[in-house]
Amino acid sequence: MDREMRSDQDGAGEAALVAVQEAAPGLARTLDPEDATRFEAALEALAPNTRRAYGVALAAWARWADLQGVDALTASPFAVRAYLQERAEEGAGISSLRLTAAALRKVQTLAGAEPTAHDQVVTDTISGLARQASAPRQAYALTAEALAVITATACRPRVGRGGRMERPEQARRRGLVDIALCRVLSDAGLRRSEAAALTWDSFARWEDGSGRLTVSRSKTDAEARTVYLTPASVAALRAMRPAGAHGGRSVFGLSAASISRRIRTAAAAAGLGPGFSGHSGRVGMARRMAAAGAPTHEIMAQGRWKTARMVEVYTRAEEAGRAAKWLA
Repeated sequence: MDREMRSDQDGAGEAALVAVQEAAPGLARTLDPEDATRFEAALEALAPNTRRAYGVALAAWARWADLQGVDALTASPFAVRAYLQERAEEGAGISSLRLTAAALRKVQTLAGAEPTAHDQVVTDTISGLARQASAPRQAYALTAEALAVITATACRPRVGRGGRMERPEQARRRGLVDIALCRVLSDAGLRRSEAAALTWDSFARWEDGSGRLTVSRSKTDAEARTVYLTPASVAALRAMRPAGAHGGRSVFGLSAASISRRIRTAAAAAGLGPGFSGHSGRVGMARRMAAAGAPTHEIMAQGRWKTARMVEVYTRAEEAGRAAKWLA
């Protein structure tokens, strides 16, 4: 039994060595027996999940280095910095960037190469990116302009999460939900959790084509609040409502996390870029009302804010724009 276990461990060590060597082409040089043994022993000391994670990180790094004409093993700290910054711009998390640097440091040490991944330039780069990632960011707003673009593009077929192109009818059904979701959140200033909790009983249509939406109690409201919906949002809701949907049925049938994803995907498909989230409707409502000249207390009422602080944060650009009346 011990012999079988030792054989399995030897095989795992060899496989890990090959995987890391293939991931970082610079390591595929011939190692003398002593270095090879040291290398393999160090890899065996790592947890299997860590070996796999290192392999994935090094593979991505090696592909980038190859495109840049950089040696994956001996790259300068400035090349590593450029890679980390590019990955951060693409949305990679800080933990992923730290893993890449750790993997490269490990293989550089094992191969006896200069530890450029341990250079202060790399350390400072990761620290700076971590600070940027932790800084509060305001979500991009679902403004009137953004809503118009999403409405015009939402029903176009696109590749779904399963990797298949939607059929026209699938795209239309999904698109109608996306349009209603974005419009309702931007009218009512809903949080994603509030949108997820909506039922058809929450919605009432008025004779002038507008609507009223009853928002359940939330973290800031002890009681339910009723807010206004534009005729465009009412029409969007009616267009996506399934036939025979009873009043207690969920309006969107989505979790809070799914709502954020749907808004982000709809905005990206419309060519609006990244930065949209489940909070974009709330920011959009404040900015739309401010741009139309609404006083702060009216924006607070629609957004159910108890103080003016968040209104001021969300509408500072619109407030500054009012100076155009007096500046030539």
